[in-house]
Amino acid sequence: MDAAAVEVVEPRLPARVRRPSDLIRLVGAVVVLVTAVVLGDVAIGTAGALESDLHLATGGLPRLLLTILGWAGGVGVIALPLAVGAELAAQARLVQLVQAVGAATVSAGIVVGLNAVILDGHMGGVLAVLTRPVAEGRTTPVSAVEVSLIAFLTVCRVAGRRWHQRVAVLVLGSTVLTGFLSGASTALSLGLSLVFGWAIGLAFRYGFGAQVTLPNGRQIAGVIVAAGIPLRRLTLETTGQRGDRRYRAETDEGDLDAVVIDRDTFGLATLQALGRRLRLQSASTRRPSLTVRSEVEYRSLMALTFQRLGLSAPRLVATAPVGAFCSVLVLKPANGPTLAHSAQGTSDQALAQLWTMVSRMQRAKVTHRELEPHVLLVGDPPGVTSLGSGDIAADDLTLRLDLAQVLVSVSLAVGVPRAVDSAVAVLGAEPIRRVLPLVQKVALGHSTRASLKDAGSVLDDLRHRVALLQPDQPAPEPVELRRVTVRALLTVVGGGVAAYVVLTQLAKVDLLALVSHANWWWVAGCVAFAAATFVGPTLSISGAVEARLSFVRTYLTQLAVAFSGLVAPAAVGNIALNTRYLVRSGLAPATAAATIGLVQAAQLCSYLVLLLASGAVAGTGTHASFAPSPALVAGILVVVLVLLFMSAVPKVRQFAKDRIVPQVRTVGPQILRVLRSPAKLARMVGGSLLLDVSFVSALVCATRAFGAHPPIAAVAVVYFAGAIIGSAVPTPGGLGGIEAAVSAGLVAIGVDAGVAVSSVLLYRVATYWLPIPLGWLALNRLQAAKAI
Repeated sequence: MDAAAVEVVEPRLPARVRRPSDLIRLVGAVVVLVTAVVLGDVAIGTAGALESDLHLATGGLPRLLLTILGWAGGVGVIALPLAVGAELAAQARLVQLVQAVGAATVSAGIVVGLNAVILDGHMGGVLAVLTRPVAEGRTTPVSAVEVSLIAFLTVCRVAGRRWHQRVAVLVLGSTVLTGFLSGASTALSLGLSLVFGWAIGLAFRYGFGAQVTLPNGRQIAGVIVAAGIPLRRLTLETTGQRGDRRYRAETDEGDLDAVVIDRDTFGLATLQALGRRLRLQSASTRRPSLTVRSEVEYRSLMALTFQRLGLSAPRLVATAPVGAFCSVLVLKPANGPTLAHSAQGTSDQALAQLWTMVSRMQRAKVTHRELEPHVLLVGDPPGVTSLGSGDIAADDLTLRLDLAQVLVSVSLAVGVPRAVDSAVAVLGAEPIRRVLPLVQKVALGHSTRASLKDAGSVLDDLRHRVALLQPDQPAPEPVELRRVTVRALLTVVGGGVAAYVVLTQLAKVDLLALVSHANWWWVAGCVAFAAATFVGPTLSISGAVEARLSFVRTYLTQLAVAFSGLVAPAAVGNIALNTRYLVRSGLAPATAAATIGLVQAAQLCSYLVLLLASGAVAGTGTHASFAPSPALVAGILVVVLVLLFMSAVPKVRQFAKDRIVPQVRTVGPQILRVLRSPAKLARMVGGSLLLDVSFVSALVCATRAFGAHPPIAAVAVVYFAGAIIGSAVPTPGGLGGIEAAVSAGLVAIGVDAGVAVSSVLLYRVATYWLPIPLGWLALNRLQAAKAI
């Protein structure tokens, strides 16, 4: 058959296109730049030593070789752009040439401004990383030649083109090496200059778009005819969600789908897959394809797999390359009614067949990962309308995610009761119950999440219905599927703030003098009282519950709270971990939460009593405490006003009446029984008092360790004032705020400034930093014992 006789229907292709692959590379370049500067700032000594080693390694190169490299670099930075530019002009690619020259010009301007800002000292950290002192001042932070040249070549797309890439590597390598050996720039500066120029070139390439190299419909038709398919008409229907083009290929034997995967738009699928991997745990999604060929092979494999399983799915007819950077897959589509269109009209027999298909896929360890209502076919036989993005030989988590998606899809179509009953009839109760922890919005497809917004409480009803399959057993806990969580962000941010504050403080203290002058008996006392700070809450929690708790596990839980303070505010970590521990110990969740609330109230009362007592003994009264900042006062007032406003909203009052009041009534008798026990009450109150007394004692021992003997009552007032300020500072453990407040307080009561700083450092090491690694070990021990 002659391809010229095929009728091709498609609109005119765009002249330029933004390639997602350029955006991926741009993001990677920016990440490399930021990471290199940060690591260079943190390990500036290591970077300097590495540069010295490089000088030693390259300084011994033969003089003739260095001369040749110098000439190659000097001539190449002029000749290479001229040669590449002349080639573009000869090929009538003037727009690309103008963009390349524009990228080089903008790069040079940015470098000039950036160097001026860095050398003027406005970016001191970057100055220390990218430069070193020389006789004339400092070396150049960023090389304008390298940045402009690499930006020009990036826009010209010399990578992968005949002699261009080899010559470019030679010229850039020669320029970098001669610049490093001459001492004009540091090794890190030259390396980052190349990445910076590449990033600017990629930004231009993506911003202005690239000239389209897509094969048109006529070329695709020729490839399909050459594959032996009697094509009569080829019509462009749509651009798929993955960025590929989909044509309807009409033949004498029926219509086929021609899926075109090309270099210009292929990166969209990679971006989507990468986004899923960043959003979800790695086990819940396959690795993205990095080339057109690998994507074609993957889709072909999935089509053959579904065909082997006997599913009604798109069937592979042919695959063929179209040029150097494009391929076409010809598929016979799977037709029939979808679950979305059938909805309530789906019969019980059709549902049974659908679940039988899912069972077959589960047994074969094959997943689809896009089994949404518009994808599932409920005909005879059932099947799928697309090849999906699933896995072969999938792991247990991925299989359960697929099953959870189908369960939600069927629930949206026919209702929760029919969905659960039909699934249990085919698969059994246990497989359905195992997906309960995965019934979460984050695990579902995009269109399913959109449908859930208008479907009311489908997920809650589904969880409740599945939990009733085995009502005598507790419901399994949800699985954390998200890779990026609030806790992870708090860990990174809190750890960075903590490291910055601590390193800043350590830089102001002579550690050798601190160790040599300290009285180690008082240091031991400080550490002992720091350990006692965890005994107090252990006793308080044991006294606040009617059940008998293990002292060791309760103590380890308080140590774990010390570690959680790095990743969450102290109060949040305290409540969360202790509540979790009590629930694991057999208490109902509402009772556990009320118990921790009771302990918190007891500790607050203890704090106020000891504050007033120490203030009275010290003769300073309330004037010894630090006044809160105006911002804190305003914040408190705003919170109060918001609470008052919310209490005036009928829905809020109804929520409190329906949810909170019943829980209080449920746990009230249990709390009253604890309060009526003198031994329990004494343990709870005594533990609360011991907590603050231990902190005060640790601070007293810290001052005694360096020869200072301030009044104990005055030290107690300083501790309470520091605790107030620390609770208002939004850093892990009140870092920065507590140290500054306690140091200033000790100076105010007559302690020498140097002794005060040393005392506070010892106090914080014993009460905050030393428990953190112990808390990490305790947390792992409790998790291994399933006590948390």
